[in-house]
Amino acid sequence: MVPKNNRLLSFLTGGVFLIISSCDAPSSSQVQLTLPGGTWEQSNILDLTLPIPDTNARYDAFLDLRLTAGYKDSYLSVSLTRHGKRDTLWLSLVGQEAISSGLFTDYRFALDTTGFSVKTPSCTWRLSHNMQQQTLSGVAMIGLLIKKHGYGKR
Repeated sequence: MVPKNNRLLSFLTGGVFLIISSCDAPSSSQVQLTLPGGTWEQSNILDLTLPIPDTNARYDAFLDLRLTAGYKDSYLSVSLTRHGKRDTLWLSLVGQEAISSGLFTDYRFALDTTGFSVKTPSCTWRLSHNMQQQTLSGVAMIGLLIKKHGYGKR
């Protein structure tokens, strides 16, 4: 038979452990923007600001796209600026792992898989399309995902 004091101590110790372990910073952060009417004007520069869960961690970054049947090109060129560094990406839609969900087709592209760190509570990414047409039809949503570097890998 265990004395009542030991049971109470065990219960309190378990409760403290649960509280401490449930207060860990999240391992990822995500933001998504829905484009009105599924159109993206070249002059429409999208600012996507992500909260940084842990400023001591390294992160991988991914670009999410949700397209409709109205998007007719086999690629998307995007101009991306983060921390004053600008890059132009050519994202091929052919041969990519896509998830089709009724009216939409979703894509995820790795932007930075070597890992990066941010020492501020948030990080802003600026995106604009770099296609020949001024107006892109069929771009329903654009999002960014960051997750801790190597998180979830076996």
